[in-house]
Parts: sequence; C-alpha cells; structure tokens
Amino acid sequence: MTVISQPTLEVLKNFCAINKSIVIKPGNTISTLSLNKNILAIAKVEEQFESQISIYDLGVFIGGLNTLDAPKIDTTNDNYVTVSDSSGIYKSRFFYADPDIITQPPEREITLPSEDVKFRLRSVDLDKLQRVASIYSLSDLCLVGFKGNMELQLTDKKNDTSNSFSVNVGQTDDEFCYCFKVENLKLIKGDYNVTVSKKNVALFEGEMIKYFIALEPNA
Repeated sequence: MTVISQPTLEVLKNFCAINKSIVIKPGNTISTLSLNKNILAIAKVEEQFESQISIYDLGVFIGGLNTLDAPKIDTTNDNYVTVSDSSGIYKSRFFYADPDIITQPPEREITLPSEDVKFRLRSVDLDKLQRVASIYSLSDLCLVGFKGNMELQLTDKKNDTSNSFSVNVGQTDDEFCYCFKVENLKLIKGDYNVTVSKKNVALFEGEMIKYFIALEPNA
C-alpha cells in the first residue's frame, strides 16, 4: 500500500492539464507528454510506486483520491488499482487502461540540443504573467534580448495593436526573440531555472520537477 501525499496530488493535477491520461511507471518518477508532443513534464515524488498504473481519465482518478483522507493505493491486482482511506473503511476500484492507447513520454533521457539563453523565472513573476495573460487575453509569451536587457513579453503576435506586458529577467549582450504559446506554459507554482535552445525547445527546471516546452516559430 502506498500513501499518496498532497504534493504528489498537486503534480498529478498539473499533469492532468497536460494530458488527461497517464501511465505511472514503477519507481519514484512520474512523467507525462501532451497529445501534441510539445510539452514533456517529469517529476520526482516521495512515493515509490511498485507497479505500473495506467489511468485513462486522470481527472476522475484525482477526484477519487481527493474524496479520501490520506488516500492509499494498492496495485497488487493486475487489472485495477484499489484506492482506500487511512482507516480502510472506504475503497474505490479503478480499472487500468490499455497503456498502448495513451500518449507516453519516450523511455530515453531527454536533453536540450543546445543551451543558448539562461535566466531565472521567479514564482511571483510566473504568477503575474499567467494572471495578466488571462486578463488581457494574450496568447504569446516571448523572451526578448534587446539593448542589453532580457525581458519576458506578453503579446498577441497576430495583432499589432494588442495590449502587452513585460517583466525584466536579466541582462544580455545578445539580441534574440524566442516565443511560447501561453497555453503551453502549464507550470506548477514555483521558481524555475530556464534554459532556451535556439533549436525550438526550452527547459524549465524547478524543485523536483522539470518541463521541456516547444518554442513557436517566429514567422
């Protein structure tokens, strides 16, 4: 029996926004890959999973875990996972999905093809950017290097007269512009060390969690 901690529940909730299905492999690492394969998330958790768990509707599974006090999972059955509360009075049974129908991360370790720009993204700035993007309905977040400064700029690349918002994240001697879709920045709250590769991918590395997120073309 494995007790599921609150931090792990938060990770699962975050991953559900990336892909509503998941395959949890044995060990203490949980990962997910978006259906478009443009977001890869990997988290180290305190639990040690003993068997593979294939869940088709992760949102329903999380909802079931949230109804119980200190939920525990039992994976001794090959066909389903049993979820119970700390007293063992309440139990739920979730049948496994076919893992072959679930979009899964690659087995090999992923690394950036190059490391071209680095900066620190504070939790307070990430929260501000996400809230402003929602308020202003801005779809693009661009990392811009210009005249010695490095800024994260919220904008709508399809609208030359859109509202905008920027945060200074450092200094640079280079000039560049790397853009993400705001909808792809499904990051759990926290501070991140960000490394951008000019080969259209960036790594957001937080405490016990990291995301590889594809860049958008600058056409």
